[in-house]
Amino acid sequence: MTTSRHYLSVCAVFLLGLLGGCVRLEDTQALVKAQQYDDAFPKVALLAKYGDPKAQNLLGWLYENGFGTARDVAEAARWYRKAADQGLPLAQNNLGILYREGRGVSKDLTEAARWFDRAATAGHTEAINNLGVMYDHGEGVPENNLEAVKLFEKAAKENLARAKTNLGLLYQRGEGVPQNLTIARKYFEEASASGDYRGMTQLAVLLMAGSGGRKDPAQAKTLLETAALGGESRAAYQLALASPDKVEAYAWLNLAASEGDQPSIDMRNTLRAELSEEMLAAAEARSTQLAERKKS
Repeated sequence: MTTSRHYLSVCAVFLLGLLGGCVRLEDTQALVKAQQYDDAFPKVALLAKYGDPKAQNLLGWLYENGFGTARDVAEAARWYRKAADQGLPLAQNNLGILYREGRGVSKDLTEAARWFDRAATAGHTEAINNLGVMYDHGEGVPENNLEAVKLFEKAAKENLARAKTNLGLLYQRGEGVPQNLTIARKYFEEASASGDYRGMTQLAVLLMAGSGGRKDPAQAKTLLETAALGGESRAAYQLALASPDKVEAYAWLNLAASEGDQPSIDMRNTLRAELSEEMLAAAEARSTQLAERKKS
């Protein structure tokens, strides 16, 4: 009986080796990078079927985004789990995100934190940051700002921009660390330089007020526009607050509202009552312009 089981195992490995000679993961990754998803999907699916964890994770990503196949987040979760169960940190982090957001699986913050923790323990930088967010918010784990700071610092040392933004927010609020706007601003500047839109937004807020350093409303506006057109609803909201022009303010609020930002939706609806029909038409036209710039 033992010999039989051993023979079957060898056959399976040998078959996978033959398939690997015909379909290589590196080739499928190149197809994905080139956005040739229709060609990539069946090859990734074949490798995933025969147990390659990287292919399983990649197949999950294709299903999650609807690349080369119909979008199916539940199927994405199934393939992420297969790869995660084999110990692939990237898949563990991806599965944690789905559990945190309740996409493709029932929302379960405890399960999300568990998968982030497993990936973080393996050194996955984004998972380290994500676990920090869970501790910061008390989601799936007890709220612990000190632990959040430690995790954000670890991810920031790996140059993860969003971790620098998160660390800056804790210094800005004085949670887990003594409040220090100068240090907060330094982290926002580093995150902003790496293209993190939330970091840009937070830096702009400090620049407008002159908190933690010099005051520079012009740079703040530039940062906010870049972030808002990149999809950061907080930036669009800040632009609306800072604008003396009601038409311009309405247009930015409309952009933020399209991202589902509730404060922007509420403020836009209030402002609408203050606009004449002519002003409202101009505001809607300006909104269209901004939306087109955002798409490009």
